[in-house]
Amino acid sequence: LTMTKSYSFQCSISLRAFFILPPSMKELKARLKRRAEDQEAVIETRLKNARNEIEHWKEYDFVIVNDDLDRAFAEVRGIVVAERLRRDRRPGLFDFVSGLLDEKTV
Repeated sequence: LTMTKSYSFQCSISLRAFFILPPSMKELKARLKRRAEDQEAVIETRLKNARNEIEHWKEYDFVIVNDDLDRAFAEVRGIVVAERLRRDRRPGLFDFVSGLLDEKTV
């Protein structure tokens, strides 16, 4: 979060921040255990850190609940596509529309 905010102040580009939420804390714990990479104490620390991070969810532009990976991916992809189609991000659109309006109706 801090890196995203400080980066957006240093750049002239527009950034959009995504926050991916687990469907529940219980499911997050189960996912961490299924990875079988960390000891129980590490998992508990990660859950505590996750709770602290989740408290900042309102600071993000988009919030996705990852209860189904395919759906969550589709939601992120849809947002990216929509952001690319914004009027202010389409160079040449003004000229295109002006030309369209200048056309004579046949």
